[in-house]
Amino acid sequence: MNSEIITGIEYRSADRRKSRRKRRRSHSGGFFRWLLLFAVVLSAAGLWYRGFGDLLRDRYDLRGRTECLLRETAPSSALSPFASSLAVVSEEDESSEGETIGANSGLLIEEGQEHPIFSKHAFQKMNPASTTKIMTCLVALEHVDLSEVWTAGPEVRVSEPNASMAGIKEGDRLTAEQVLYGLMLESGADAANMVALHVAGGEERFVALMNEKAKQIGAVHTHYTNTHGLTAEGHYTDAYDLYLILHEAMKNRQFPAFAGTARYRVEYLNQSGEKQSREWESTNYYLNGKAQLPPGLQVLAGKTGTTMAAGACLAQASRTEDGSVVYSILLKAANHDSLYREMNVLLEKVAHLD
Repeated sequence: MNSEIITGIEYRSADRRKSRRKRRRSHSGGFFRWLLLFAVVLSAAGLWYRGFGDLLRDRYDLRGRTECLLRETAPSSALSPFASSLAVVSEEDESSEGETIGANSGLLIEEGQEHPIFSKHAFQKMNPASTTKIMTCLVALEHVDLSEVWTAGPEVRVSEPNASMAGIKEGDRLTAEQVLYGLMLESGADAANMVALHVAGGEERFVALMNEKAKQIGAVHTHYTNTHGLTAEGHYTDAYDLYLILHEAMKNRQFPAFAGTARYRVEYLNQSGEKQSREWESTNYYLNGKAQLPPGLQVLAGKTGTTMAAGACLAQASRTEDGSVVYSILLKAANHDSLYREMNVLLEKVAHLD
């Protein structure tokens, strides 16, 4: 009986050893199958990158923008946000004469050309200051009837020191069109706050529309936290994104009237029903006569921006004598004199093109 018990244990041990060997072979086989599958996937990914990936790299700077571009699967659809008239800027386009421009960042691009004429730190994160209002105006134009009458409320009180104001007071009744002129000519933070309230019910919702629009046009290095551009954490752009935003704004036929007018006389009623009249003047020195463009150029639209953090900024679309449109952007120039002197250095490159 004892021998039978011992023999039974020996048979069971042998069976278990066989079972363990089978499991080891099974695990080993599974591991090699997964390893083979990983190698196949890795090889396929390498082939995809050399094909489709190279196409994207040649067409567009991929630093942080790839996620936006690769939402679609086909190369043509992945590049759909970028019209044929848009220039694609890369680090290789950095201009050798960049040191002649004191501004921290700049671009000069002719409509229809694939590469910039001038580029300096085009992807450097910058404070946009009041160039923010290009997007504020564009989003407003896409959502309002310009004949709407708005009544100013507490939102027009702006406590930040040195903020540009259009002079709108509580109880003033203006049309949406008039408010947009105050936004773009006088660079009014009070006007920006009115836009946010009457278009979207408040700044937070309106800023969400601005950020969504930026993503739609590929300006993925831009993030807004307010409508007016006063310095705030998390409020930034870069020169290339600003080009994309201005280019998009110029597609709206109403935008140049607000961003390219030198002076605008506005008449409206105050809280007491009394008629108010004032003249708003553009902060753009080219439009208000404080600076002269190189011969043969005309300002189509533009927006300035000035804060301690941002320096002196200007994003502008101009037309040459032959009808070409050029986009010129400078961010963080030392002061206004430097800004327009350096902008002329850029624009003279266009005036001398064959």
